[in-house]
Amino acid sequence: MSQVQQFYAGQNVFITGGTGFLGKVLIEKLLRSCRDIGVIYILIRPKKGKDVQERVDALLGDTVFDMLRNDYPEFSKKIVGVAGDTAQNQLGLSVTDHARLVEEVGVIFHLAATVRFTDTLETAVAINVNSVKYVIDIARACKNFKVGIHVSTAFSHCVRKFIDEELYPPPMTHEDVNMLVEKFRRIEGSEDVMEYVSKPFTGEWPNTYSFTKAIAESVVAEYATDLPFAIFRPSIVTSSYKSPLPGWLASPIGIPGIFCAFGLGIIHVALLDIKVRLDIVPVDYVCNALITSAWKTAKTEKRNSKDVPVYNYVSGNENPITWQNFNDKATDARLTHPSDKAIYYPYGFTTTSKLLYSILHIFLHLLPALIIDFILRLKGKQPRIYKLVKQIYEAFNVLEYFTTQQWDFDNQNVQELWKQLGPEDKRIFPFSMQAVDWDEYFIGMVKGLRKYILNEPDGNEERAKRRHIYLYIIHLAVNLISASFVLWVIWRSFRGIL
Repeated sequence: MSQVQQFYAGQNVFITGGTGFLGKVLIEKLLRSCRDIGVIYILIRPKKGKDVQERVDALLGDTVFDMLRNDYPEFSKKIVGVAGDTAQNQLGLSVTDHARLVEEVGVIFHLAATVRFTDTLETAVAINVNSVKYVIDIARACKNFKVGIHVSTAFSHCVRKFIDEELYPPPMTHEDVNMLVEKFRRIEGSEDVMEYVSKPFTGEWPNTYSFTKAIAESVVAEYATDLPFAIFRPSIVTSSYKSPLPGWLASPIGIPGIFCAFGLGIIHVALLDIKVRLDIVPVDYVCNALITSAWKTAKTEKRNSKDVPVYNYVSGNENPITWQNFNDKATDARLTHPSDKAIYYPYGFTTTSKLLYSILHIFLHLLPALIIDFILRLKGKQPRIYKLVKQIYEAFNVLEYFTTQQWDFDNQNVQELWKQLGPEDKRIFPFSMQAVDWDEYFIGMVKGLRKYILNEPDGNEERAKRRHIYLYIIHLAVNLISASFVLWVIWRSFRGIL
């Protein structure tokens, strides 16, 4: 076994956020590459009439576990669901489950978070801040605790243009933000009202997500001063590069979703600055770095809060890519691997003007969406395009802060971690962003979207290419008719003047 595999052998692991995108890949990788690992406890919130075991069964049925299911059918025996809720006091654990975790767990990964930028401060504080304190309390009580990793975000301190691998002063202390939330609880109002009331208190931070993530990091520094804890900051986590399946992703949220909407011909305009860098990292490489950073933290002596290790897992200074590069490579990948479910020819352009974006959104997104939904109604199908383009419009407005600026990140700790791995661990847990071929990555992303999100069957490539040609011809015809109409209007206008 490699050094990292030896560390995880026999270790019982507790994971919050295990049912999320990052959590699923982390669980799969631990089970596939560390076969001698102990039990993996997953915090799961019962919902929609399903108990914990039903949700565990649903989780393990995901396609992300297909390879593991074939190679290691007994893997499910090492997964144990624990009922709880990160928004609740002490994670909502029962006395029995808490005692079991304290008795058996040695490694903790705290991944759970609400990533909605529009969440109220109360919701964001409960999940993103207070849960960190509860996790640290559990870690402190664990009889055989080896290491804990709090997953933050590279944009937790986005108010700074250069972000080093160090702790920065929080915008507000853990105690003060909870006092503020307590005052908000006395205000009766809708979620929109609460969002409006919360806004002035986030200051320079663009949303409650980054604001509370910054505070959460200070919780680690304040309450885990004598514990082997580290902070792991990934940038924008996207579909997998190599494993367990190239291009795998759980849902069309964020950049992959927008990418998919462009490929289907649903949207054609994006609100972003094409010249700035886009910092994205593949989910499988993120998990490999996360697993090895825990190993490194566990074997390093902890001294005081200033020694809290911080890992900025980013791509910008090792393998940079701009939005222009993204657009070019994504377009090439879409053209060579088109979707059979496209509704129009995929073309697009960008702007940094909110006014222009809003105008073009009406003519290129909303009006076509209304026509398509009308046709769907005539066919007796559920209209859905108009609602989708509205959601994408709102998403771009929320993300504008991040799509029109760029940041410089230092990641020396991550680079040093990579150097310290032995040859075998580098093979098993690859995470050096220098090794990522972006052309290969975007082809994998396109194929992944088609397979895992659009559920397109294998073997329909030729049909998809024929459809692509038909849509291109229609696109040319639409352009010709539109240009003719504009010229006619201009001619009529000048004729009336003359």
